[in-house]
Amino acid sequence: MMMNRRDALAVLAGGTLSLANAELSAAPTKVHAAALLSRSGSGRATAYAEANKIVTVGDKTHVTWLDSIKDGFRVRVRTLDRKNGQWSKTWTVGPAHDNHGGPSLTVDSRGHLHVVYFPHHHPFRYRASLKPNDASAWSDEVEFGRKLTYPTLVCGADDTLYMTARRSYGKMPWTVEMWKKPVGKDWEMVGTILRSRAVGYSHFQEALAWGPDHKRLHLSVRIHENRGAVEVVGYMFSDDFGKTWRGRNGRPLVQPVSAETIDVIASGGRVEGKSSHKCGTIAVTDDGKPVVLYSASNSPGAEMILATPDGKSGWQRRGLAAAVSKTWPGWSIGPAAEVSINRQGTMYVVAAMASEGQNDVALISSKDLGRTIEIERPAAGVKQDKKWLANLERATGHHQVNGRPGVIFTAGTRGKGNTDILSNDVFWA
Repeated sequence: MMMNRRDALAVLAGGTLSLANAELSAAPTKVHAAALLSRSGSGRATAYAEANKIVTVGDKTHVTWLDSIKDGFRVRVRTLDRKNGQWSKTWTVGPAHDNHGGPSLTVDSRGHLHVVYFPHHHPFRYRASLKPNDASAWSDEVEFGRKLTYPTLVCGADDTLYMTARRSYGKMPWTVEMWKKPVGKDWEMVGTILRSRAVGYSHFQEALAWGPDHKRLHLSVRIHENRGAVEVVGYMFSDDFGKTWRGRNGRPLVQPVSAETIDVIASGGRVEGKSSHKCGTIAVTDDGKPVVLYSASNSPGAEMILATPDGKSGWQRRGLAAAVSKTWPGWSIGPAAEVSINRQGTMYVVAAMASEGQNDVALISSKDLGRTIEIERPAAGVKQDKKWLANLERATGHHQVNGRPGVIFTAGTRGKGNTDILSNDVFWA
């Protein structure tokens, strides 16, 4: 059941509310054929949203994911030749500790691919492609960091790599660290940019995006602390490559930033009377406006929300669930996933859908930041009941999305634990 307007208003907090639901365009729903990339996908083969997994350079698109085989978990990559529509063989980048150790991918100005992967509370591993626009051979593996999980990865104008990841501790609040790798140098820590206020398990779901000048870094985050009793969706930006951070109106933020000090878009928690939040990724318009995707859920339903800055009142929010439900009656929209804006200015959102034990993927497009939308079903031709963990192609620095972005997703089961060896299908659409 979809959340009605009164319930949607009730779950939103933080700043002045200005919610307008999207309207469904009269354009017909599109269906694209899906290409099978692997039959050995892990339970988190194409997770997590903050980790970019698709890069297009010229006539080639490179796609990475996480397989599970008898010997453990392996980071894989394949390349699509867009001239002839043919996929390369499957190459192995390296191992992962478990199903949380999947890759994040970017590319530099020379066309060399860069990937970080492996940990679940461990050091990261890093490799670069030996040739431009070629995923068949990689540099030696490099380790860096301690007790890290969930990477983001972007590339600066000068080819410096920037990464954020969650840092876990035994008896201290968990944090988000920022790292950088200048060309020809080792990885080095920029600083601790986010911190939970509670000791023990915390989750952040932070995501990065460049502004149009390739200088300003925008960050969205869902700070989940006290085992979900507090969940805050927030935003901040940096004009000095992660050394210092500011809120939407330029207010300096003391580091490490917390749920109390960040520029709050929405707040709630997994307790009675509040709504639970999850955060997807962040995109930036041609005029430098951040677009933050997040979800809010409570009984009886859920809403997926696009938030953009409103100079007068804080944040303007636009709900997508009502329009999507018109296309898929009986289906509910799931946790927020990813948002991307292509070179032509069209925004794309990939969303999870659920109905009576089934899961599917929706690809939503809009030329007016969500006021009107069109919907595709990229997984429509796939027979499995569970099609999820979609990852959407998006820009990370030196490559842009041209036209319709690619999508990869997992078809199969999540398994019972982090180390389950599964044989899920991984698809490209």
